[in-house]
Amino acid sequence: MGLYTQLVNGGISKIKPYQAGKPIEEVQRELKLDDVIKLASNENPFGMSAKAQKAALACLSSANLYPDANGFYLKQKLHDKFGYDVDEITLGAGSNELINLLFQAYVNKDCNVVFPEYSFVVYPMETTVGGALGISVPLKNFVPDIEAMEKAVNENTRIVIFANPTNPIGTSVSYKALHDFIGKMPKSTLVVIDEAYNEFNRDDPEYVDTASWLLEFENLVISRTFSKAYGLAGLRVGYMLSNSEISSVLNRLRAPFNVNMVALAAATAALDDDEFIRMTVENNTSERLRYENFCRAEGIFMIPSSANFVTMDFKDKDGVEISKKLMQMGVIVRPLQAYGLKSCIRVSIGLREENDRFFASLKEILKTM
Repeated sequence: MGLYTQLVNGGISKIKPYQAGKPIEEVQRELKLDDVIKLASNENPFGMSAKAQKAALACLSSANLYPDANGFYLKQKLHDKFGYDVDEITLGAGSNELINLLFQAYVNKDCNVVFPEYSFVVYPMETTVGGALGISVPLKNFVPDIEAMEKAVNENTRIVIFANPTNPIGTSVSYKALHDFIGKMPKSTLVVIDEAYNEFNRDDPEYVDTASWLLEFENLVISRTFSKAYGLAGLRVGYMLSNSEISSVLNRLRAPFNVNMVALAAATAALDDDEFIRMTVENNTSERLRYENFCRAEGIFMIPSSANFVTMDFKDKDGVEISKKLMQMGVIVRPLQAYGLKSCIRVSIGLREENDRFFASLKEILKTM
């Protein structure tokens, strides 16, 4: 370990850099392919809505000016559309930044953080950076085991965090179980629900906008993003809902102008485009069913998903090898060996023609394995 690695704060030297999915351009360069599709990072296959794009372009003439540091219009739009209290909203460069800020504010060497097994890698990463003990709780039938997580919480637990729907698995916890779980947590333990895939779970008959629970649970924190259903992944914008005291803490930590003006304008306009979200969700629901049917026909185990991706487990086969072979055929998916799921791949649900190409490519590969 070099001198300047030894000098860093906390647990930074213990973490590995986040490995993002390969962009299309990189695969094209490396493999000399012209026609490549990406089904690896759970992006919206339709892009951004026309309303969001128009708003983004319109503000470019003012790009010499700093953006609104408080994001007034985006917060006001969230209030007008969903009824959220503007004092309980914190804006960030994607929900990931907001989770980082929350950990920076509340996690240290004297506490622990509880999260489910196979969680989004940022949770254990930020726990390590803060010097805290990470407690990973095994899943139950691929779903976060709420009862086991409750038992894992102790007087030193500062944060309990999990995605709902989960990432990279795609399953979800029932809203009743989730509500009961939060009610059993001590007030000194923040319960953080990462709802990056919230829009894709609204066909659940039990669906509840968990923001309605903020008045009931002062330790509840909810993170959401415009990266997935709204198609703004490249602009990096998200928001966090919490009681106003927690929001005030986060706003002291976040960098000035952390959300750029293009992102603010696009996200505000995106909230007006209900038709785009309807189209996105309907495509996802119908195509997800096609993935289920394909896996059933091919004898592939697919974990039930409530998100805009599916996780396939090939059991005795190597998910990394399958991913590499797919990439050579111009189809980028996400191997899950970094999560300890060596026989699994995660596939983002694309447009019908993209999914057809994935099905055909995978069938061809499996014939040779």
